[in-house]
Amino acid sequence: MPTNYSQKSWIYEYNLTSQDLTQFGLGAGINGDIYFFLSLSRSHTADFLICLTPNGIVRWKVYLEPVPDMFPVGVSNIVSDLQGVLFYTVSWTGDEYYTAKICRITEAQTPHPIQECTENYQLYNDIITPLSLNEKYDLLVTAVTDDEFESVPAVLNKKTLAVQWINRHFFGAGMSRHYRCDINTGDILWIGGDRNLLKFKYDGQNLINNYTQPNDDGIDFVLDKQKQIIIRPWQNMTDLPWKYVVSSYDVSTREIKLRWNWHPPSLIVANDDMTTPTIDDNGIVYMSSMPLVFAIDNLGKTLWTSELATPSEMKTFQLISFCIAMNLKRRTLYIVSGSPIYQKSKFLYFITAVNMDTGKVIKRIDVNVGSKKYITPQCPILIGDEMFYFAWLTGQYPESVPFKITGMKQV
Repeated sequence: MPTNYSQKSWIYEYNLTSQDLTQFGLGAGINGDIYFFLSLSRSHTADFLICLTPNGIVRWKVYLEPVPDMFPVGVSNIVSDLQGVLFYTVSWTGDEYYTAKICRITEAQTPHPIQECTENYQLYNDIITPLSLNEKYDLLVTAVTDDEFESVPAVLNKKTLAVQWINRHFFGAGMSRHYRCDINTGDILWIGGDRNLLKFKYDGQNLINNYTQPNDDGIDFVLDKQKQIIIRPWQNMTDLPWKYVVSSYDVSTREIKLRWNWHPPSLIVANDDMTTPTIDDNGIVYMSSMPLVFAIDNLGKTLWTSELATPSEMKTFQLISFCIAMNLKRRTLYIVSGSPIYQKSKFLYFITAVNMDTGKVIKRIDVNVGSKKYITPQCPILIGDEMFYFAWLTGQYPESVPFKITGMKQV
């Protein structure tokens, strides 16, 4: 669907209240619009949804369907199906009670969206809630609160919004995890709160529940949807310092099989951060750990590495990589880098566009946006080959913490 992007950059800012505790749930629509939550009070995780067009114009604003005598304490990310229908969950609490709603918005591409919600207390979750679509079986996959586990998996019918199953014997995806759905089999995979890899059939049958490495502290994985293979960075906690390893596993059967291990080069071997991988159609994975971005082929061999910052910048700004976005058609990576939260002065933030085939730096985009304060960046959301959204928070509470989002032309 055409976006009618004007090729001009813009910034939208919301600063009526501090947004440092808001759960934004950023998601894009089939027409290139961006959707996110904002809050009217710092004590609320969200109060309403905003829809912005690729040109930064507010298409609509929709308030959450309220629950009497309760306030919102948790929302999921916003997802859009192939028909442009939006889905999200909202959890509410009061003095002694709690409940939750699964909601959808139709007519989202028009100025008059229609919000429809179904209340179901079983969906309650007062942390950041992952929500994914299983298009093969028209399912919504999420996590709900449990008395014994941090969260447990739950699956809903996308059409009726009814709960298909909840399994309270296994950990759900945690606050920083996501559900990955295999496009061929419809199987659902995730890392649980106990660090185990879990794989379920769409109907709730457990296929895998096991660790990928003993004594590891791992980042979320990426799924090669064509081959039932995952790639995951993890830290070996048996020896100090905890060094990163990137591993590939075959998850086609109940027994998880190690395919290869990749060890970082000396320049980043002592680093304590690494981005979640992203993967292309050839099974090549891309990651960043400052000052490097690198590509690993499907046999575990390094294809290329590139430096994104100078030694002087690394020393002055203590740079880390936050995340990577990818344009498969243009073969371009976008890496978000910047100063960490513990940096007290001299901040630097930028997005680097890199050629996926050669590692050549195409362009470095400054995103300090005139601020000399710490910012909390979100991962870019790419819209086709035209533009991308980049959102961030500026400053730290008790100072005012406004939410800002910009639209930029892709390189």
